[in-house]
Amino acid sequence: MMIGTMERTIRCALIAALALVSLSVAATAQEGRQDIQNVLLTFHLVQADGFSGDDPEISDVVTELRKYFNFQGYRLLSTSLFNVGMYMTETDTEPLRGTGSQRIVVENSDVALEVSTSLRAARNSGTVRGTVSLTDITDYVNRSRPVNLPPLLRISVNMRDGQRVVLGSAPRKADEPVLILVVTARVDPDL
Repeated sequence: MMIGTMERTIRCALIAALALVSLSVAATAQEGRQDIQNVLLTFHLVQADGFSGDDPEISDVVTELRKYFNFQGYRLLSTSLFNVGMYMTETDTEPLRGTGSQRIVVENSDVALEVSTSLRAARNSGTVRGTVSLTDITDYVNRSRPVNLPPLLRISVNMRDGQRVVLGSAPRKADEPVLILVVTARVDPDL
């Protein structure tokens, strides 16, 4: 009877010790990660229609696009790069947040677009959750501002460091070529 009690006590002590070690390892792993402070976003705005040639500036992007879309050709309209600084919220339990926007200038065109994003990241995480909008602001820029500027494209997506994400496509108008927005996020906790 005494040996059985002793064996149970030893088993319980070993289980407790293993549980404490696993909690300690998990806490150490969490402490090793830093909060995201900045996210560098690179947006490629691509026009898809009957282009027959290859645009060398986006050959790597076109490979991804062909997985999702069935257009004859693609050409790069613009590349936008902007940094979103992440800020702490009221409590340690809330995610980090950041926002940013930038006008997109389409060369040899009167088209004015704006890409905007709202980011969130859990503390000690390498993944960012973003809501991205692409809006045609041509009328606003030309001073005949409409009452409402609905986005051409609005999507929420998770992004890991270095991951390229095809956000989607949207025609500006029914008779115009389709626009495709691609984003690459660079998460940099050291800035």
